[in-house]
Amino acid sequence: LATGTALLATPYVVRAQANEPIRIGSLTPNTGGGAQSGPEIAEAHRRVVELVNSQGGILGRRILLTQENDETNPEAGVRAARKLIDADRVMALLGLWASSVTLGVLPLVEAANVLLFCTSSSDDIPAANRRGLLFNFQPLNAAWAVAIARLAVRRNYREIALAGPNNDFATTLVASFRRSFEEAGGRVVNEPFFYNTTQPSFRAEVDRLLRGNPPAVFIPGYVADFTAVYRDIFRAGYRGRVFTISFAVGPQFKTAVGAAANGIMHGFPVPPVGSPTYDAFLRFMGRTPNREVQLPFGSAGYVQINVLLLAIAAANSTDVDAVKAMIPRVANGPGERVTTVAEGLAALRAGKTLNYDGASSSVEFKPEGSLLARDFELYEIRDGRDVSVERIT
Repeated sequence: LATGTALLATPYVVRAQANEPIRIGSLTPNTGGGAQSGPEIAEAHRRVVELVNSQGGILGRRILLTQENDETNPEAGVRAARKLIDADRVMALLGLWASSVTLGVLPLVEAANVLLFCTSSSDDIPAANRRGLLFNFQPLNAAWAVAIARLAVRRNYREIALAGPNNDFATTLVASFRRSFEEAGGRVVNEPFFYNTTQPSFRAEVDRLLRGNPPAVFIPGYVADFTAVYRDIFRAGYRGRVFTISFAVGPQFKTAVGAAANGIMHGFPVPPVGSPTYDAFLRFMGRTPNREVQLPFGSAGYVQINVLLLAIAAANSTDVDAVKAMIPRVANGPGERVTTVAEGLAALRAGKTLNYDGASSSVEFKPEGSLLARDFELYEIRDGRDVSVERIT
């Protein structure tokens, strides 16, 4: 009787699984230091899922996307990740931005065998990715450091003082920058230090940073803390060159400080501006291509959800281990070049393998889950605008 009951139940179980949605979590910094980047990542995830669901889903199953805010805070990120994993039963977490949040959430996904896609650049991430569940759609700080150190040296700033917020992004970036800058013939003139981003004043830190009047300073901050620090630098009458990261000097910063922003030099990874793939992404997001960087992190979010859905389709399974093994094959090739889920599904139906080409980069992964390469744009603020001075890979 028990055997007969089990046999009768089996078709129902199979049908129930086939009707079960594919559950994916979007965990982005919608508030806090990453607030200018999180919403565009989340929107890219949502738009792709809506389009794919309108076309029949993946493996005949609807995609159920659940969005949460990590607040650019490791504690909030861990709480949100626990909810997505335990209550929403997601197979993957996409969109993590801050390195500290990614490193905090990584043990949870490893314990639950859940995939994690991020745009975090801490040099500590590869060693922490012990089970190969993490795929990083952002180059590591070692690459950022080479780009910005090269910019400083080429502009004849060979002595520089360093400081930044006390988080994993800044501490590893400062260490990598110091190494790259000194290898290029530069000299760090202070002992680099790190500040608490929530403190009421940064005057003492600025006095410490400017001690000896260094010809240049590098502060890889987030927009809120960098705005406060830069105001004190400007009030101190400093006339040297200020280097930072592009997301610290976005529209919010320029509105806050006005003409005082002129002369700041900054850089960060950028999508392939002007390429057909990037322009198609912008139109998909309701933007008009103008040969300038728009939605830089949104383009990475768009690539994340495309790669995941194509890996599920190529694996013909939502089993995490099967999908994990398929991600490098879809992203690295060899195979037919595709740029959207629809193109990839058509190629798979034709019996072809895939080589996904993304709107943010070519999306080729190293064995530890890091990107192989990406473009960097280096700028100077002039009359309130970011003027490109150099692009390197």
